[in-house]
Amino acid sequence: MARTIELEPDGVTLGYTGVSALTRLTNELRIPYTAISSVSVGLAEVPSALAFRIGMSTAPFGGTRHGQFWWAGKRMFLDVEDPTRAVVLELKGHRFARVAVQPDTSPDELAEAIRERISVVRP
Repeated sequence: MARTIELEPDGVTLGYTGVSALTRLTNELRIPYTAISSVSVGLAEVPSALAFRIGMSTAPFGGTRHGQFWWAGKRMFLDVEDPTRAVVLELKGHRFARVAVQPDTSPDELAEAIRERISVVRP
């Protein structure tokens, strides 16, 4: 997969190249730590097959969601194959209300690293 997840001093940056950039319709998504209201692991519900989207979805036959989705009145950016392994960022003041990404490493470790950085930015 041609995706990178970088924890920068001021925020999380998701980078995409090649086909990954095409299916997600972006090369880069930047999320300032100040916009993150909560971090969790596991996406309880994924948009249905009928959700408006720009990207790829395997619904109703799987949990894969890549791209932008409008569902339950929220605009989301999803990049997951297994929703139980997704790191979910609830956002405020950002163009997306939620961002969920599945890391190649431990989702719990990534979630904890983001929480630590948020606590430094917002003491």
